[in-house]
Order: sequence, then C-alpha cells, then structure tokens
Amino acid sequence: MVRGLRTLDKLLEIEEKEEIYQYTFSYKKILMYPFIRSLLLQSAIEDMNKLSSPYILLKTGIINKIIFKLKSFLFRYPNKMQADIVFFGSDISNILHGNIYFNRLTECFANEYPLKTVLIEQNDRMNYKRPRTYPKVFTKDFLDIIVRIKSAKTKANSEDLKNIDDFLKCLKQRFNYEFITNDIWYTIKSQLIIYSIELPFLLDEYIKILKKISPKIIFLEDACYGGDKVPLIMAAKELNIAIGEYQHGFISLAHPAYNYSEKLPSCYKYYMPDIYMSYGEYWTKNSRIPLKIFEIGNPYLSETTSQKEQTMKKEQILYISSTVEPERYANEIIWLNEKFADKGYSILFRIHPSEVHRLKTVYKPIIDAGIKIDTQPLYETLKSTKYLISDCSTVLFEALMFNCIVFVIETPLGKENLDIKQFNSAFSIEEIANNIILGNYKKNDPSFFWSDNWKLKYRQIINKYLEDN
Repeated sequence: MVRGLRTLDKLLEIEEKEEIYQYTFSYKKILMYPFIRSLLLQSAIEDMNKLSSPYILLKTGIINKIIFKLKSFLFRYPNKMQADIVFFGSDISNILHGNIYFNRLTECFANEYPLKTVLIEQNDRMNYKRPRTYPKVFTKDFLDIIVRIKSAKTKANSEDLKNIDDFLKCLKQRFNYEFITNDIWYTIKSQLIIYSIELPFLLDEYIKILKKISPKIIFLEDACYGGDKVPLIMAAKELNIAIGEYQHGFISLAHPAYNYSEKLPSCYKYYMPDIYMSYGEYWTKNSRIPLKIFEIGNPYLSETTSQKEQTMKKEQILYISSTVEPERYANEIIWLNEKFADKGYSILFRIHPSEVHRLKTVYKPIIDAGIKIDTQPLYETLKSTKYLISDCSTVLFEALMFNCIVFVIETPLGKENLDIKQFNSAFSIEEIANNIILGNYKKNDPSFFWSDNWKLKYRQIINKYLEDN
C-alpha cells in the first residue's frame, strides 16, 4: 500500500523510469504510455481506496444502435464549413435553458466569436440533446464509426503484440502499487491492442477533418487525460494547429490527469495540449502540468452570477454526490432526510451525470424514501439552496458564489483533494446536521477561487493565435 500525504505522488514515480518511454506502437513509433496513463493511475487510486467508478459500459439494443448511427450521420460535420476556432467537447455538458439546450462549458466561449467558432461534441450515452442554442454544433461520433468500419478486418501485428506484453511486464515491475486483481492489466492490454489497430485510421480521419475545417486553434476537453484524446492531439500537431484545454471541473494535487512528474521527458509534450485555461490561481496551484496556463475564470459561472437576480433562500439542504462512494451517499442522505423530517427543511440529492444508471440500483432506496433527485440546471438550484454538503466536488466552490453555506465531510478522499479548512468541515454527517440546527457555521469568500474578466482574457488568447497565423 502506498502511504504519504498524497498517494498520487508515489505513483507518479513511474514517470521517472526511462524504460517506460521505450515502448512504442510500430505505427510511427508512437508512445504507448500516454494512452493508458490516466487509466493506470486512477485505477490504482480507486483500488487502494476501494472507490467505485460511475462509468459503465452501456448496453443497448440493435434498434437504439441503428438510431444512434443515423443521428451521428445527420449531425456529422458538413463538407464545406471552415472555422478558425473549434471546441471538441461532450454532449453531457448540455443543460436546458427553457426548452433549448446550452453547453455550459463551451458556448460562452463560442458566443465571443460566433462567426469563427464551431462546436464538435461526443454523444452522452448514445444520445444528443437537441435543439441547441448555438447554431453550429456537430458530432464527432460519425468519425469514430467510420474508423471502426475501416479497421474491422485489421488485426494487431506481431511486433505490437510483443511490445504490449513487454510494456505491461515493465509496468508491473516498476509501478508502485500491486492491484488486488489482474483485471486492470487485462483492460490496459485490451485497450492497447485496439489502439494498435485503430491508430492509423484515427490519425487519418482526424487529419482529414482538421484540413477540412482549417482551424487556427482547437480546444479539447480532457486533453490532459490522454487516452482517446491522443490521436486528435497528434493530428493537430502534425498540421501545426495550436491545442488548448479548458478546465471543465474539479482538479487538485491528487488528480492524476492534471499532475505529472517533474521528471517527465520533453518528448511527452508531443502528446499533450499547448495551453490550459484554468478557473483561476487556486486551480493553477492545484495542478502540475507542463503547459502554459492562462487563468481566465469560469465563463458560465461568471455570466450567471453577474445577473444580480434576487432569489429567496429556502431551508433547503443539497447533498452532492462525488461519484466514488455511492453506498455511503445513499445511507447519509436517507439519514439526513429522517433527521430533518419534522424540522421544516427540504432535502435534495444531486448525482453526477455519469451516475444516471445508479438511480435504478444503489440510489433506488433514496427515491423510495421520497427524497427528491435534483435534475434542474445546477445554478438554478444553488440560487435557492441555503446549505450544501459534499466531500469532493467543484460544486463546493461554485456554491460559494451563490452565498450557500458549504459543509465538507472529512473523508479520506476529501483530505487528499481539498484544504478542508477552507470550508465548514466535520467528521460525520451527524456532526454537520447538528451544526446546521445550531447555526454553527461560517460563510466563505468565493473571490479567492475564481478569476474575473474571462471575456477579455479569452479574447487576448484567441487574438494571439489568430494574428500569428
């Protein structure tokens, strides 16, 4: 077991081993490690802490698959549309504004340069949220389908298979954690074999679409995660297109995607974006990435809180899931509901978008207890919420902008990722409940966490790249 202030720091020692960068795919001698880095590190953290991942393989029928493929064809990128700026994001970030969907992560940016910007999104559980407020939104899923079709009859070559086996042997010897089972190694091997087959086709298709669009800069959500983002990054670099990433949620010094070894070799940067747009200084200090970082703020949060509308706070407690301990969340929210049943408080539970499937399983007792699952746009809920409880989430920080009283449960996850003293903290849900009843809490200053003037800062970034090309 890895021990210390942050378990990630010990795990990152793998990146100091020169030999892991010797293993490449036969195609263009592309490094293997960037494709499995986040999976390896995150799996180790989840395994040692007995955490649960919310992401599951979606099972769908043949009819739904056909409908999905037809929609991906319908929403594919048109042949004759060029743009200077492209945001590659996800449909999961779309929220309802009235009867129309708005992407809370990318559309504020897009609206600054509407004539120069297009949005290309990946499906959310094989669905697309339509209609959209922004007119130029397309999907990349059709590209992925084309790659699967083209590579269907291709098999991994013997050189790649040997290199993959040797790479796994090296990782097992050098990695500072021994997994409870071998499942993760089977997963890593399977993914590497798939990449060895699909890489030539992926790069070819990405280069084709980027040549068609001719952007000056692209922004890619989750770019620092590597994995399936690597082929697009490589395609852009081959065409000398700048690559940025925008912060999409919570990061900390214990987040594997945004913390790299100080001894990471320079060759690795070829598989990473060029710049990163963070929410502010706090978040920059809570990451260790070898990129140029621009602290621009959170556009959607800034625009929402600048509207100055007055909403009456209710005696409402909002419990936020952090995704990794669903059984504990279920037990605590049910206990909380019983505790405040006769005290005039309303209790809400909010899940992460990736947890929808849990409403039929581990979270079903919450619904059976009559507790409301909050599904409206988050910021609308925060406007009327007085108390918020979680252990590790961006919402802890966002809620401060809406004058919520924020409580953090001191779990191992929270201590690894947060400076607990920044919030009202307690060791148990029972202690938090008593503090709410007794009025034993403080309000925190949100200005420390969020940079302002995002529009000006974003325009300065874009103007630089547009002028340089």
